[in-house]
Amino acid sequence: MERPITVICDIDGLIFPQTNGEFAYNSKILPGVKAQFEEWGRQGSYIILITGRRESCRKQTEDQLFRNNIFHDVLVMGVGIGKRVLINDQGSNGEIKAFAFSPPRDEGLVNFSLNKIKGAE
Repeated sequence: MERPITVICDIDGLIFPQTNGEFAYNSKILPGVKAQFEEWGRQGSYIILITGRRESCRKQTEDQLFRNNIFHDVLVMGVGIGKRVLINDQGSNGEIKAFAFSPPRDEGLVNFSLNKIKGAE
């Protein structure tokens, strides 16, 4: 039985346009984001959103996500803006269980799908 995928997704530059230090809480979501989140929901994915936004911006960030129907399981605030590394163990059969993708900033998720994740196995 295949287990649901855990998706860890940054907010600014992938869901909403990246700004220079100030967050535009009225920004429209980027192309393909709504459809991708709907697909992840249908697949039963566990969604963790991360952002460099400060914890003091949580209410505004949660409101922005809710207004745009971006549903998630966990929101982690205050994640550093430097490089991010995902480290995960292999499955008992040696299966690779961690993948990383870096789509171009502000292009949204129009060309992204779970098939890319499944195909990377």
